[in-house]
Amino acid sequence: MRAARFYAPGDLRIEEVPDPVPGKGDVLVQIEVALTDGTDLKTFRRGHPLLLTESPSPFGHEFCGFDVATGKRVVAANSAPCGACAMCARGRETLCENLLPLLNGAYAELLVVPERIARVNLHPVPRTLASEVAALVEPLACALHATAGIEARQTVAVLGPGPMGMLLCACLKDAGAEVLIAGGTRERRALAREFGATDGAARDADVVIEATGKPKGWRDAVSAVRRGGTVVFFSGIPDDIELDARRIHYDELTLRGVFHHTPHTIRAALAFLASGAYPWRALLTHEVSLEQLPALFAEPPDGYLKAIVRP
Repeated sequence: MRAARFYAPGDLRIEEVPDPVPGKGDVLVQIEVALTDGTDLKTFRRGHPLLLTESPSPFGHEFCGFDVATGKRVVAANSAPCGACAMCARGRETLCENLLPLLNGAYAELLVVPERIARVNLHPVPRTLASEVAALVEPLACALHATAGIEARQTVAVLGPGPMGMLLCACLKDAGAEVLIAGGTRERRALAREFGATDGAARDADVVIEATGKPKGWRDAVSAVRRGGTVVFFSGIPDDIELDARRIHYDELTLRGVFHHTPHTIRAALAFLASGAYPWRALLTHEVSLEQLPALFAEPPDGYLKAIVRP
């Protein structure tokens, strides 16, 4: 089969590799569509401490395809908690001690979904849901996890109107929050309005969610939130940074990191997508073949948010 293989930052190759062979309880999926995302783009540029554990490595983790054994359309998350470790026992499934390795390999013709993920986080796709939209289940589940605990009528500012920023806006609006989108181009802010946000400055928001993926975004979030407010650090950054300790201390800020998704948010995300509540398809701005994928990552085109990859 043909598959994308990550060798090093900037070195992504499309190669012929042996067809994967599923083990007991595994599910072999024929990929119909995969989606690019910001994490994969960052990984292409600089590697990733959790996503890739070997070189060369399979690549890609957002997909919709067909269960080869049954012919049914399915989606799956890229992990599943073990349910047995101390963190799982505390209900902290995103911190599962056995979460790794994460599933990669969606940029390929075939993918084996391991038994544990297949048992917990593989789901049939509703008949009315387009495959390319269904493939958004994993990032939307991450956004739902990040926005858990947001209360109705809170003012929440999202820094960064990228694809994840749009998904965060939709989750926040659905929770009853007043959603502000800050930064980005006029076109991005206009799109964010379709996902429930209004233009505004993050200053004095009850909650600020950082979704820029940049150190400046982390610092801006701490600077902008109101006294006694909460900052949610959604995006990962590559380096340690200094934050305004005086502001954090004297203004009694709450800082919260969020990572990944849970089986609950995966199921909720699939239902949210199937509801058609927001124009999910608008986030998919480009379409490429496997052979065109390295060039897309090397030089993303104007207007790029996410791309559909058809093996």
